[in-house]
Amino acid sequence: MFRRGGRIRPVRPSGLDAALTHALRDPVANALAGARLREVGRHPAVSQEFSYAGDEKDPDGLLWHGVNLSPLSATEEALGDFGRHMAARSRRASSVVGRRRAIETLWEPLADSWGGGVREYRWSQPLLLAGDAGSAGTSRLRPALPEEENAVFPAAVAMFREEVGIDPLLGDGGRSYRSRIKELIRRGRTYIVIEDGQVLFKADVGSLFGPVAQIHGVWVRPDHRGHGLGRTAMADLVRQVRRDHAPQVSLYVNDFNEPARRAYAASGFHQVGELSTILF
Repeated sequence: MFRRGGRIRPVRPSGLDAALTHALRDPVANALAGARLREVGRHPAVSQEFSYAGDEKDPDGLLWHGVNLSPLSATEEALGDFGRHMAARSRRASSVVGRRRAIETLWEPLADSWGGGVREYRWSQPLLLAGDAGSAGTSRLRPALPEEENAVFPAAVAMFREEVGIDPLLGDGGRSYRSRIKELIRRGRTYIVIEDGQVLFKADVGSLFGPVAQIHGVWVRPDHRGHGLGRTAMADLVRQVRRDHAPQVSLYVNDFNEPARRAYAASGFHQVGELSTILF
């Protein structure tokens, strides 16, 4: 798969420490891919999902080519190399995601071969980091309990359909998605506001990498939107995630989602960068 002597080679378990050090140069932007690198890094399968450009001990960049295609702190030259390398291969990623400038560079040599499968371009996704969460809220937010999986699952499905635009129940009837939800709850990484058995708000710590907890899957039940629940729950979420998981709390949001952006700003988040996502 890899040309002998070429700049792009698979990450090996023996090179994990150098790869992680490189990814931790930008833990906020690299949170999703970095968490996956840490998860599989000591297993031989890491070579099937991660590659590096340049020198193994001090790479010019990393590339996650698993369920997502995502560059990690890559130079312009490395991004071009990665793009040309992947253009010659069949796509298996469901999305391309990373800092906007990096994705624009990576996508240029990929567009001709992969562009026909694109479902949506989301070029501008503000990357946010929580500041001062302010005074305690009254949202009654707390970690979900294992026995609440059946209440959380419909909320998670609704979030996925609304945010990603596809149904997570397709294919295997939702078994793999339910397994993911169950695991997040088991690890104390799903937070909810629940009333009379109905989830009104949910959010997940989708990725943990170094000092960063990245929030995914934020959802407010439609009939409770516009009344301040999202703002108050997000402020509570920042405090609880810092207590339970990591000192820095981040997320990214579509630029067109004005209600969410207002809620995040009101709960202490500020922009520190811009990501892009290309969905297939």
